[in-house]
Amino acid sequence: MRSTKLDRRGFSQRVKLAAMASAGLTLCAATPVFAQAVAVDPTPEAQTGNEIQPASPRTPQAQAQSDGIEDIVVTARRDAENAQRVPVSVQVVTGSNLQKLAITSVEEVSKLAPGLTLVNAGSSTSVTLRGVTWQPGSGTPATPIYFNDVPFDPGNTIVSLFDVGQIEVLRGPQGTTRGAPSISGAVTITTRKPDLEEFGGYVQGLYGSGDHYDVQGAINAPIIKGVLALRLATNIEGMNGTRITSVNSSIDPTFRDRTYRATALFKPTDTFSLQAMYQRRKTFTRDFTQVVGSGSPGLAALGIPANYNGPALTFEDRKSVQDQPTYRPQHVDLLTVNANWEVLGHNISANYGRQFNRSPTVFNAVDPVNIVPGYEPFTTPGFDRGIPKFETREVRISSIPNPDRPFDYDLGWFSKHSQGVTTFGLVNFTPGAFGAPFQARPGQVTTPNPNYVVTTQLDSDIGQRFDSFYGNVRFHIDDDTELSGGLSILRDRVPVTTTINSSGARVAFPRFLPAAAGGCPSPLLPNSADYGALYCQVNVPAASRAPQVNNDKFSKALYNFSLSHQFTDDILVYGTTGTSFRSGLPSVGNAGLPFALQTPAPETATSYEVGVKTTISRALRVNAAIFQLDYKNQLTTLEGVRYFSSIAGANVQAANVSFYGNLDARVRGAELEIVARPFDRASLGANLSYSKIKSQGGIIPCNTATAPTAAVPVQLCTSPSGQVLNTQAPFQATVNGGYEIPFSDAIGGYFRFNVNYQGKNPNFGNFRSNTGTFRKTPSYAIVDLFAGLTGTDSVWDLGVYAKNVFDKDVELARIDTINTVYPLFAAPDGYDVVRANRPREIGVTMRYAFGSR
Repeated sequence: MRSTKLDRRGFSQRVKLAAMASAGLTLCAATPVFAQAVAVDPTPEAQTGNEIQPASPRTPQAQAQSDGIEDIVVTARRDAENAQRVPVSVQVVTGSNLQKLAITSVEEVSKLAPGLTLVNAGSSTSVTLRGVTWQPGSGTPATPIYFNDVPFDPGNTIVSLFDVGQIEVLRGPQGTTRGAPSISGAVTITTRKPDLEEFGGYVQGLYGSGDHYDVQGAINAPIIKGVLALRLATNIEGMNGTRITSVNSSIDPTFRDRTYRATALFKPTDTFSLQAMYQRRKTFTRDFTQVVGSGSPGLAALGIPANYNGPALTFEDRKSVQDQPTYRPQHVDLLTVNANWEVLGHNISANYGRQFNRSPTVFNAVDPVNIVPGYEPFTTPGFDRGIPKFETREVRISSIPNPDRPFDYDLGWFSKHSQGVTTFGLVNFTPGAFGAPFQARPGQVTTPNPNYVVTTQLDSDIGQRFDSFYGNVRFHIDDDTELSGGLSILRDRVPVTTTINSSGARVAFPRFLPAAAGGCPSPLLPNSADYGALYCQVNVPAASRAPQVNNDKFSKALYNFSLSHQFTDDILVYGTTGTSFRSGLPSVGNAGLPFALQTPAPETATSYEVGVKTTISRALRVNAAIFQLDYKNQLTTLEGVRYFSSIAGANVQAANVSFYGNLDARVRGAELEIVARPFDRASLGANLSYSKIKSQGGIIPCNTATAPTAAVPVQLCTSPSGQVLNTQAPFQATVNGGYEIPFSDAIGGYFRFNVNYQGKNPNFGNFRSNTGTFRKTPSYAIVDLFAGLTGTDSVWDLGVYAKNVFDKDVELARIDTINTVYPLFAAPDGYDVVRANRPREIGVTMRYAFGSR
């Protein structure tokens, strides 16, 4: 039996108030950087009324000698609770941690949470957790990204990080606690809340290699003390983008971000609060696609010289051969409103979110291997008919814990409605676009003849109307045992209307070749108006395909059950099981894709997890979990697969926006978290994650040596049972820590480190080569180091850092490219498209804070 019985209601109230106070605190105690949080001061002097006040400021020496590992407050189950008493696998990153490790991008959170990978790369943006990857266009995110309790489009939240209170990486089913279904987990990002009592703020800056600068700051101002406060924050960031330059262009890559945020908190009584946040973000990215290979070997029979498209390039060169970069401007505003009211023994909460996407047209370069030297074609995705609608609502009523009641409960309704018309401008080049077929050489004509260009406009009116009604009950069997269960009934409607209009064009055929070899199909055809009597001409008329209408409707019931037992104050054991559902969107970005491949079946999954959380002493904490996810019709990424387009002049195309197939799969894995204080002023932490996803057998579209045809528009391959499907390394780990050095009562020093280890990946990038095999990649580790000086209560900080200290070059993805730009130039391209990690960055950081931070 436990030596101390906790008053559930009292503890819940204390940690809830601590969570509110944590938004304004900057902590520098020597705790592991991935798991810092507010320490609850139990002394009466630290508390006034019902609110917990921050303890007195400490000198660096006093901070370094603070005793034990601090408690972590999380909201994994939508209530403030001690993380060690929640039967959920959760990792925490505070705003203080982000500042200490010079993290300015959401992508870098992956360094602190192994098994989670966030990639911000336009149409290749992805979120991976527990082996499961989501990319844009696949429908409901597999791992929702919440921003102030609102699940926004991940592509618009995986950007810059600033003025953040806390990030929680939740693992396991989420469908009955947050409304939006998810089987692998969720990521919640909470911005700092206004302080109702004290004026204050901070400013911090960073400058590093690659002309990387980041300046951010915030001002907190109580308007009516104790009732109304306003917090203004901003972030200005820029750098030399990916630092991938092109051998065929003098343009440099770049990244610029300007974000402004205003948050107001209104709390007229102790039982009611209303918070509203509006954020405006403008981002501009200009980048090139990196390639590696020997360059084209040429084709002597057609007079195409070797290396016409570029020289031999290694991965270490970090080079591209594009003539023009991709241009991605973004302008996205986010609005969140959160209201809470305690009344009649219940807490009523309402969350509202609205996304305003005002982004202009994007110019995606589509010739990454420079098939057509001197000219860069683009696709131009953008929005038509105004600002797309993206709106979420949630209303939730929860019982306030009562020690005299053996159970607690909550009921909620969540709704997400989105609607917008996405326009894709596509170009296809028919024979004759770049000179006389079989006579013109690559690069001789650098501007296509417009008579031989098929321009296609694809308009997709995409919507989603998702509603879920959910409820949870927690039974306190005794003071140590809890049984909880949840049920969610969801309805998902995905109306999509796709309209395709293509312009007319000419096609030239040489009369000196037989029809079977690409020559004139009939001697009766007229001579080419552009290339004379040696060529015949076929006119392709303009065409408007009948609108393709999808109006899929789904209904599903999801459940979640959990049983936990607190063997002692320091040991919690739990087991959970739950289900999930995810619908897929039609592949709207791939014009002419066979209809049967456009809309995948919805995905269902069941999760099983067993875990233990232990606090062995105030100097050591160990948490572990094992899990299994069983998928039916998993939405599997099939990026880069060739297909026969029905509208692109009968050419073979490759999916330029990932489309998805269905495949049964199983994920098995384990996670381990260790937090330690080995000795005074030192901290050490480790997180280990292993998750391997294997096919349960099936047939999926793929690339083979046989090209697709009109009769067989896509090739199929068998995915044998047991085949590994991981896009990321199955085993990942992070080790981090630090040492605090108290020079005096006013100044202290620090040293910190972070090591991110990625194990061997048997299935590199999840992309097949033309032989049907997967490429493997070796293990690697990235080391980051930090050192500096800090003042009393961290009022100021001056530091230096080195990320990727050993300048490790790592391939993160590789695609075997296909010539779809102008297949008439039949010489192999000789390159693979790759994605790399960021090179070494060395820089300095500065920070100054005052008052409430």
